[in-house]
Amino acid sequence: MMRALFIINPSSGRQNMRPQLEKIIGRLSLMQKLKEVDVFYTQKKDDAFLRAKILQPRDYDFVVAVGGDGTVNEVIGGIITSGCDIPLAIIAGGTVNDFANYLHLPKTPEAFCRMIDDFQTRYVDVGRIGDAYFANVVAAGAFTDISFKVPKDKKARLGAFAYYLEGVGALPELFNSIPLKIEADGQKMEEEAIMILVSNTKSVGGFKQINPRAHVSDGLFDVMVVRKCELTDMIALSKDILLNKHLESPFVNSFQARSITIDSPNKDLKLDVDGEIGPHFPVTIENIQQVLRIVIPARKKN
Repeated sequence: MMRALFIINPSSGRQNMRPQLEKIIGRLSLMQKLKEVDVFYTQKKDDAFLRAKILQPRDYDFVVAVGGDGTVNEVIGGIITSGCDIPLAIIAGGTVNDFANYLHLPKTPEAFCRMIDDFQTRYVDVGRIGDAYFANVVAAGAFTDISFKVPKDKKARLGAFAYYLEGVGALPELFNSIPLKIEADGQKMEEEAIMILVSNTKSVGGFKQINPRAHVSDGLFDVMVVRKCELTDMIALSKDILLNKHLESPFVNSFQARSITIDSPNKDLKLDVDGEIGPHFPVTIENIQQVLRIVIPARKKN
């Protein structure tokens, strides 16, 4: 029997997670999988990080992060900072949950309990930007600040649809470009971009194949720069994205890198780090290969 710590953000996403958590903990106890459960509720930013940061190697057999991408990233950062190789299980309670969806993580209490019963793990890469860690993506440009523009109560009522509504209002951003200076693994380039994505997985913003070559354990980011273009070209590119042909477009610069530094004269531009407000330019983003152990469902490996 195992010991588990649940780190819970009670205000994530659009659903009340308590009934699901009661069902999960009760079922795992009846299955004689758990002999001890500790529950920690976050109240403010960095609470999840600070709780995970003080973990000791023999404290628990696994940790469960319950919440959206921001909560998951805090727990990831805390585990890495603690130096413990404690497996992390995720109960996605956010609005989009790209990282959890990419890994095919369970969406029901029953499926989560089956995953813990099988208890398979894999090591995955994690990104670092400044002192913070992230699981999925750093982005800048058109649409990338939508997640922190949408009020929490609107997310709670509408879920991912709230992002789509905000996106309609952000369409004029497609005609604004950002001058970027990029250095990727020592190679320098300059771009006039509408958007840049530095991603650890294929899935970004609910699009499951936005970076189709990405792999979460290869030690590389997949970077996609969408170049400035006319409206007709943007319409064609949108069709290509739906058909997973966008990497062939002359308006997309796609490459891989272990480390990337990005700068822009637009110092006021907001970076999005997995849906949270990130630092200002310039930034250096590093891939830390296979640094985190994730609990995954049986026979579901990307």
